[in-house]
Amino acid sequence: MAAESDARPADRPKLLYVCFERLRPSTAAATHVHEICRGLEKRGFSVSLIAEEAGPAPGWTERCCRYARVLRRGLRLAARNDILFVRAHFAALPLALFARLIGIPTAHEVNGLYEDAFITHPRLAPFRHWLSWMQRLQYRWSDALVAVTPDLVAWARRQAGHDKVFLVSNAANTTIFNPDGPSLGRERRFVVFFGGLVRWHGIEIMLEAVRCRAWPSEVELLLIGPVVDESLRPVLDRLPRGASYLGQVAQSELPPLIRGAIAALVPILDPAGRSSQGVMPLKMFEALACGTPVIASDLPGQADFVRANRCGIVVPVGDSARLAEAVAELAADPARAARLGRSGAKTVLAGHSWEARSAELADILRRTLDALARAKADLPLRPPWYLTLRGCLVIAAAGVAVGLALRLARPVQPPEPGLLARIETWKALAAELQRNHRR
Repeated sequence: MAAESDARPADRPKLLYVCFERLRPSTAAATHVHEICRGLEKRGFSVSLIAEEAGPAPGWTERCCRYARVLRRGLRLAARNDILFVRAHFAALPLALFARLIGIPTAHEVNGLYEDAFITHPRLAPFRHWLSWMQRLQYRWSDALVAVTPDLVAWARRQAGHDKVFLVSNAANTTIFNPDGPSLGRERRFVVFFGGLVRWHGIEIMLEAVRCRAWPSEVELLLIGPVVDESLRPVLDRLPRGASYLGQVAQSELPPLIRGAIAALVPILDPAGRSSQGVMPLKMFEALACGTPVIASDLPGQADFVRANRCGIVVPVGDSARLAEAVAELAADPARAARLGRSGAKTVLAGHSWEARSAELADILRRTLDALARAKADLPLRPPWYLTLRGCLVIAAAGVAVGLALRLARPVQPPEPGLLARIETWKALAAELQRNHRR
């Protein structure tokens, strides 16, 4: 990546950002990763991103191959960088170990609990113990962790066993998402959900709400975003009359739709306690930045934000009837909806942009690098490990092992034809001498 920066090239720390997820365009993960990369570039970092955005249809074979490709590239490039930044993933363990061995500081971005992987990919559930251990070990080795909610910060500190854990929440690109711009109207008034379509985002709860008696008949539900959970396709094929699926929409086309909505819905669920440590979804900040109030489920993080800033309505988790009533309340009171929307836009524009988040993260990473530099300066001067007795023994043992392996792997070469002829001649002479001796 490249971006304009006032920092001199010599002052630009090299950061390797590694993401094992496939970054689908217009999803929260893709937006988050690219916004952070751009922001760090502007703040003097030279960022190299390792991630895949396109590929064949998702499946376990393709997923494992993607992990291997990302890991291989990460191992190849890690030593060329000053710091490693990983979007937390169990598959990053070999990379974290390699960085630890060669002395490169590592920071991890924590977006959820271990259980997230097993809810999204149920086939991994039998390996829960080992995969959680792999992730926990990376946290314990880390030089810094950043998490998106206060509750998740406290959880990560317990898992890591150290206090180098910091809060860096989600945000909105306020250049694209802001209240100043056109609003897109439709034949019917509408509320909107946008983001990846997965069950824990409350897709079925919203559709149940549309079928409730409390749902206002003049209001339409618009669903926007890629289908991440393929099991939802039959649900989308049987939408109720008051709902429409618009498919995936380019990010630049979203703000007019959001501004024209009565409210944006954020009814995230809590399957197996995956949201118990809090959620701060990207879609909430983007909707509020456009001046549109949100209707959010009562989960730590997002519910606290909505209540504290008076920018929407909080409803119980998984309660479709209450969700329908909240839509009806805002549809019947446009002045209240506008007031809540203005409050949300003011809050997000004041301190929840990606510019602010990138500045926070850049400060954390620079302090991590400075702390490591001070720690190295305080250590007594030592020779390189390969000049120590232990290092020499390791190198010698490795050389012997490689030599034996090459020896065993080398095919046996047949003797040269001339040598065979000489051997036969010697055998004949020896036989002749033996016969003469007997006579």
